[in-house]
Amino acid sequence: MSDTASRTMELLGRLQGRRPRTADELATDLGVTSRTVRRDIARLRDLGYPVDTLRGPDGGYRLEAGAVLPPIFLTLDEAITTSLALQHQDDDDHDDLRRSSLAKIHASVPERIRWLTQAVAATTHTLVIDRVLRTDAHPVPVAVLGDLADACIRHVRIEVEYTDYHGATTQRRIEPDRIVNATRRWYLVGYDLDRTQWRTFRIDRMTSLRNTGTGSTPRRLPAADMDHWVTEQLGAGWQQVRAIVRAHAPAATVQHWIAPAWGTVVDETATTCLLHVGADSHDAIARWLLLLGTDITVVEPPELAHAFRRLAGRADLAARSGP
Repeated sequence: MSDTASRTMELLGRLQGRRPRTADELATDLGVTSRTVRRDIARLRDLGYPVDTLRGPDGGYRLEAGAVLPPIFLTLDEAITTSLALQHQDDDDHDDLRRSSLAKIHASVPERIRWLTQAVAATTHTLVIDRVLRTDAHPVPVAVLGDLADACIRHVRIEVEYTDYHGATTQRRIEPDRIVNATRRWYLVGYDLDRTQWRTFRIDRMTSLRNTGTGSTPRRLPAADMDHWVTEQLGAGWQQVRAIVRAHAPAATVQHWIAPAWGTVVDETATTCLLHVGADSHDAIARWLLLLGTDITVVEPPELAHAFRRLAGRADLAARSGP
């Protein structure tokens, strides 16, 4: 938890006493300025915690009379992160425990935080595209996820500055539909009003997010199976080069080696199948196709055959260097 979040939660604990505490007293206890204390008080009120201000010589800050707080205090970031982890945990054996834990978390936070945690959980889809693929993680501020989830739930347009793969930044108007978590990255799926088509956007490449307040136009989704559609969109971005090879084995034998992010398997005969695959380079395709453990023939392009020759040369050199 950040220093600000830790200090805010400590402040909340100090406000539970019977006697009001002045800003100067709280500042001394927390080792900050009175101005910082007043900002933290405002932050607590924004989150929905009932902090009262008492005037007069014996005045100060304290929780409103009769306010009952839960035994744990979660910041917005903590509540959303914990809720997401439980919401998308893949464990049917402990489903009852997961649901009860979620209910307790939602009961332990103010209404505004509860709304945002439920909105993020409701609009986020987790896709297991490839258990082997390990992309670099690009953290996204949880508050941004909350704002995007709010826009998805309320069906309102947003405006963002978006930086694409090549580093070019443009202003984008988007009607958001859902949030997707895949391969340690966060994506927004929505209708791009400027490109007039459905798109996926890397959320970590978004800045200057603004909710326009304008309602989204009801639109037909680009596919009945949106998980499959998103997988295809993400795979197209990762597959900088593509190839077709023939595997000399039944499709069922090699199917589990070909993740949806990297290609498809098509039946050809009882003993062969065609693999339509892609990756960021032909060398990368050659390396992981060898994991199939079966004979393969390159159909196209010639660059993949050259990649296999380079790989064979390295293997031969390593074999010759052995004892």
